[in-house]
Amino acid sequence: MNKNILGLILSIFFIASACAPKQEEIIAIDVLLTLPKEMDQQAIQLNQAIVKDNPTNFTLDKNHIPHITLLQCYIPESDLSNVAEALKGLYKTVEHDTLWADNLQYTKEKEESFSSIRIKKSNQLVTLHKKVIALVKPYMVTNGSQESYVQNTDDTPIDQFTIDYVPVFVPEHSFENYNPHISLGVAKTSLLDSLNQNNFRPTKFQATSISVYQLGSFGTAQKLLWQSE
Repeated sequence: MNKNILGLILSIFFIASACAPKQEEIIAIDVLLTLPKEMDQQAIQLNQAIVKDNPTNFTLDKNHIPHITLLQCYIPESDLSNVAEALKGLYKTVEHDTLWADNLQYTKEKEESFSSIRIKKSNQLVTLHKKVIALVKPYMVTNGSQESYVQNTDDTPIDQFTIDYVPVFVPEHSFENYNPHISLGVAKTSLLDSLNQNNFRPTKFQATSISVYQLGSFGTAQKLLWQSE
């Protein structure tokens, strides 16, 4: 092939590649309430007892923070700044609201159950949940994937349950179906009975921020993307 023709073909290829639109990065986010020290430590202590009983659980720590989810969804990464701007100032309207961790919830009829700290579903909390959905809705998409998450350090894939759960959070787990809680993990119900009776302490508290985290496996809040002022 003539060198001039080959050069022309290569030039056209590189120009076309440079002009081709880049694939939009989609990220999985959790808009959440962070916890004060006392509530944070109680959640971590309960989770540690559960992980000791069942090491396959997620571990709550500074890289997998205890939290109360307000919304989970997929958004284009390029819209993160728009989401942050939409949420700006919202925390100031709820910073003095009292939240109540009133019960350890799990399925007592099963031998083993997922467990969490139940947060009382107050009118103020439900209103905040609805407001967050309304503010972020213009930026929500449904085409998330494995790559939308903080990847596991052991190179295992993100669990399919989480990938499927996030895009249906609004239609299936919100509004009248909203269940505010702090996730703890799966354990034998005999252990959970003991923790409920001897370790869990009902607590009233105020959230310390509204934050946006990128999700990891099992719906854990892993990477801080934005935090209220």
